[in-house]
Amino acid sequence: QVILVACSPIKTPASDQYKLEAFNTKKLSAKKTALSILISQPEAVAGYQTEQMLYVQKPYEVTAFVHNTWISSPANMLYPLIIQSIQKTGYFYAVASGPYVEKADYRLDTQLIALQQNFLLKPSVIELVVKVVLTHITDNRVVSSRIINKRLNCPMDTPYGGVIAANRATLAFTADLSKFIVDEVSHDNQRTS
Repeated sequence: QVILVACSPIKTPASDQYKLEAFNTKKLSAKKTALSILISQPEAVAGYQTEQMLYVQKPYEVTAFVHNTWISSPANMLYPLIIQSIQKTGYFYAVASGPYVEKADYRLDTQLIALQQNFLLKPSVIELVVKVVLTHITDNRVVSSRIINKRLNCPMDTPYGGVIAANRATLAFTADLSKFIVDEVSHDNQRTS
């Protein structure tokens, strides 16, 4: 009796699931402003809307690890990290999230462009690329936008090495993002007041 497991339509669950949980906790303002910001749910470009952990071993080819996944899509995991990091700056009177917010002064939209482990380089590196757009809500004016690109060496050329580097990347990303938001909102208020 021969059993063809490889042809089975039943997917075997990943044996290892990981999370992104590192974020910047640095306070950037001595006193709170009267301003509020709405953090919208991050989106992800096609191919990155998945819990799969992705890697590159050949140029232009993105592959998923078989036994290793994220516990949720990276865009979903970035959401609370962004919120907490902006909250910790101490700059905003209120940091709001969710679809039912009545009123806020600014809105932050983010889009995950890439999160992958690149084995074309030795040691392998984690690549995190996120587009951020800051909008002044009352006049629907884009204040500033930027692409934040983090590329960090993995401590080991393994999926877990990628997880460690990815958490270092989210820490560095949220630090850059927080500074960018506080600087841009501060400059915007000086221009408009």
